[in-house]
Amino acid sequence: MAGIAIAGSCLFHAYASNKYCGLQPRLSVSIPAQFHKEFPPPLPAFISLNQSLQTSLIRCFNTNKAASAESEESEKPNKGYFSRDTIDDAAARIAPAVAILYAKKGGREEEGEMGSGTVIHEDGYILTCSHLFFDKTDVTYAAYGKVTVHTQDVERGHVVDAYVDLDIAIVKIDTPSSALSTAQVGSSSKLRPGDWAIAIGCPLSLQHAVTLGIISCVNRKSNELKRGGMAMEYLQTDCAINPGNSGGPLCNIDGELVGVNVETMKLDKASGVSFAVPVDFISAIIKPFLSCQIPAQPHFGWVMRNASKKNFKTLKQHYPTFPNAAVEGVFVQKVIKGSPADRAGVQAGDVIVDFNGEKVRHMNEMLEVMGTKSGATVNVIVRRVEFGEDRKVPLTITFEQRDVATPRP
Repeated sequence: MAGIAIAGSCLFHAYASNKYCGLQPRLSVSIPAQFHKEFPPPLPAFISLNQSLQTSLIRCFNTNKAASAESEESEKPNKGYFSRDTIDDAAARIAPAVAILYAKKGGREEEGEMGSGTVIHEDGYILTCSHLFFDKTDVTYAAYGKVTVHTQDVERGHVVDAYVDLDIAIVKIDTPSSALSTAQVGSSSKLRPGDWAIAIGCPLSLQHAVTLGIISCVNRKSNELKRGGMAMEYLQTDCAINPGNSGGPLCNIDGELVGVNVETMKLDKASGVSFAVPVDFISAIIKPFLSCQIPAQPHFGWVMRNASKKNFKTLKQHYPTFPNAAVEGVFVQKVIKGSPADRAGVQAGDVIVDFNGEKVRHMNEMLEVMGTKSGATVNVIVRRVEFGEDRKVPLTITFEQRDVATPRP
């Protein structure tokens, strides 16, 4: 290095002398061979633009390889090309599966709740939020149950499953006019802070609005949000989420469903702080709908929430069959007529304390067992007051029906 510095100084003086003598300067620097190995010349990052500027890509090549036409040709860009079409392509993949929901309250047309949902089964099953239909703070509150659904056509539907503490519900279109486009379900466990996130829904009744952000946190705990009820972990994003987005899909850069948008922080407190239920957390709920073909009936047909000592008095007051003593388990708030749960004899007011041989004290434990018994016959034990006595009643829930389709391979 010292030799190079001395040589450079001498060449500068020679250049100055020739300039003033009227000679055209020509400089030549020779670097010793041993320096070539120790200080290889850096390779630039290449920016490739096509002539019409339809796509602009940045390709970063491995700079540790020699700069030759052969190595450059064979070198593959890093995974994850990001073009001007990346976001709109992802949104276009999931957009046909996005539904707009309007839930009437009390059967009155003038009162209702607007929300969004994602079609997860071509026979008309839609994943959404339960708070569109059931109040999270009042165990006796229930919406009328009928839902107006906007997909390709305007349809009528009703709630078939709801897990109030998770803020998750399944809506079934009564008689779909045609097979519906379904969302590709991804994995929320693969997300990292900084990953792109896309939300689609009908904020403020503006249908099919797309907002873009990033994943801010992958495991924001419910106690950090000062939310009561069961312990959960949420995806935090900075996507714009407003009233009407609830229940709509949060998708990744590949257009795959990775979360269900549930709420945002109040604007007077913060902006750009929104939350979604991760799809992996509710995989036990949606798995039956992904593995069965039409005309399957993979839903249980019930509305569920956790039973606890805190809500014992309220439950006992409004549900005569609720156990006489406070009991931990999963409370059945409502049973849909004609559903698998109804045919099995499950009643509103029951408390499930055993699910397929496993004791359950809250919904998290029941979901763990559900994930291993997707679509199969389930044995449950419920606590209820029967003939004036608090009893344990064994029941069998089966999904077998005439013309039920076989699971997909």
